[in-house]
Amino acid sequence: MKKYLPLLVWVIGFEVISAAIGMLTQGGVSGWYKTLQTPPLVPPNFVFPIMWTILYALIAVAGWRIWQMPAGADKRGLQKAFIVYMAMNWSWSFIFFSAHMMLTGFLWILAMNVLTLWIILTAWKSEPLAAKLLIPLLLWTSFAAYLNGGYWYLN
Repeated sequence: MKKYLPLLVWVIGFEVISAAIGMLTQGGVSGWYKTLQTPPLVPPNFVFPIMWTILYALIAVAGWRIWQMPAGADKRGLQKAFIVYMAMNWSWSFIFFSAHMMLTGFLWILAMNVLTLWIILTAWKSEPLAAKLLIPLLLWTSFAAYLNGGYWYLN
């Protein structure tokens, strides 16, 4: 059990950070965002926290697995890319919901998706579980890019 305590800390930490960001940007969601013309296929608002709770748990496990890798070139590069990805991920809500920068948010998500794909492809040989855990994230953020792009286009 002690072996998995750091993993539990990772998961709880990621969930707490994401919840805090959600609370900080809630004003933009309940205010400005509600006034926007919506693109087709926008899910109800309750879907987003459910999806992100699941995804942040998967991201945390993937990150923990990357940090548990034996030393090597892949580990260092993956760690750096993971840190950059998380900074981008946690910044997006502020860009979109707080600053109302829809085009920047759209381009931001596209860059995040490219980085996620790079992490998946790089980790596939050396840490395949981490790579597989990030596939749902890439699928969801690809859908989020569609939504963000749709909001930008329509508004």
